[in-house]
Amino acid sequence: MRKVSIWMERFWLTMAVGSFLVVLYIFFTEGADRRTLQFLIFPALAGAMFGFRYTFRKRMEGKNEE
Repeated sequence: MRKVSIWMERFWLTMAVGSFLVVLYIFFTEGADRRTLQFLIFPALAGAMFGFRYTFRKRMEGKNEE
């Protein structure tokens, strides 16, 4: 189970960074206006999922050590 959690953390971190880079590309090519700012939700959600998975795994590892 630990390997799956670590793999999912890496997946969400990769998605957050990748989608942020895509959003930056969109900003530079089309400009940052009201229509393109909505794309920031994707890296924010992926970053939140990474943070949740990381925190949850660390908490579970701490309980297993006790």
